[in-house]
Amino acid sequence: MKLIAAEYCPFSLRCVLALREKRKRFELVTVDMAEKTQFGELLSPYGRVPVLEHKERPIYESSVINEYLEEVFPEPALLPEDPYDRAVARFWIDFCNTRFMPAYFNLLKSTPGKKRDALRAELLEHLTFIEDQGLSPRPADQPFWLSNGIGLVDFAFYPFFERFADVEVFRNVKVPDQLTQLRKWLKTMRCLPSVQSISRSRAHYIEYFRKFYAD
Repeated sequence: MKLIAAEYCPFSLRCVLALREKRKRFELVTVDMAEKTQFGELLSPYGRVPVLEHKERPIYESSVINEYLEEVFPEPALLPEDPYDRAVARFWIDFCNTRFMPAYFNLLKSTPGKKRDALRAELLEHLTFIEDQGLSPRPADQPFWLSNGIGLVDFAFYPFFERFADVEVFRNVKVPDQLTQLRKWLKTMRCLPSVQSISRSRAHYIEYFRKFYAD
């Protein structure tokens, strides 16, 4: 099994985390997306990573790949067993893909001015929504998003927070102190062995992303 990925790509990290949590052996092939024309045959039809190669067949898009892994390798389970709870999980993954992620990247790519201010406010609104609608309703002793075990929802969101120093330093957005459940969840995630295996220091991310996002 092979995963084609980019080193700082949060979508790639989703799949790395799922594979490591599933304890599956895989070859990790890293491509430089700045020179992606050299890797066309490895990329998805959209020209993107990650791509999972399993049994000599490619699977595209991080959320699709992770659900495929869940179906092919059901243990340990990363989606709830109950159909309703699975629907809730898919809602949050969709929220990450269609609301949170675009706000995050649109802010990073913005130029100074009123539009950036609006994008900053939008990202903060999404952080508050995660706190109020996603994490606060959990039982007090539940460490992860939907259960006592790690899941695909946790892995959908965490890679953006792994590199969150880029919006903190270059776009002045921090996770507000009052979002206590989000902060608690992040602390729990950072203790996971699978997460620690992909983690880099805050200083590393700041230095790497400076060339892309510093005004």
